[in-house]
Amino acid sequence: MIELNITLLFQVIGFFVLYLILNTFLYKPVTKLLEERDKNITGAKREAELLEAELQKKLLAYENRLNDTKAKAQEERLRLRQEGLDKERDLLESARKNSLDSIQQAKIKLEKDIQSAITRLKEESKAISKDIAEKILERKVA
Repeated sequence: MIELNITLLFQVIGFFVLYLILNTFLYKPVTKLLEERDKNITGAKREAELLEAELQKKLLAYENRLNDTKAKAQEERLRLRQEGLDKERDLLESARKNSLDSIQQAKIKLEKDIQSAITRLKEESKAISKDIAEKILERKVA
């Protein structure tokens, strides 16, 4: 059976003394260290979340600026393309007008040349007719 004597009292006192010593020098510093570590980890997580949120904000702003820049570049490209088409149309219209003017001038010159050729041929035909008539009639025709 279990005897209750002074050794049990020493064992209980020894237990509490050991508990106080371990609690003071081991358990409290270790729990304090674990709590500080948890605080540091929680703080680091919070800071990481804040940095992540800030990064997301900056990334969104960057994407917005990039989209704005792309839109402006697209507008500029379309504007330059339209300017090029307008200039091409103006050049073609100018070339068409110049060619029509050149054709008109060539027609006028050709008409003048035809008229002068007809006039010259009429004069020559009169002279040739007179020569033929003189040869046929064997006399001078007035």
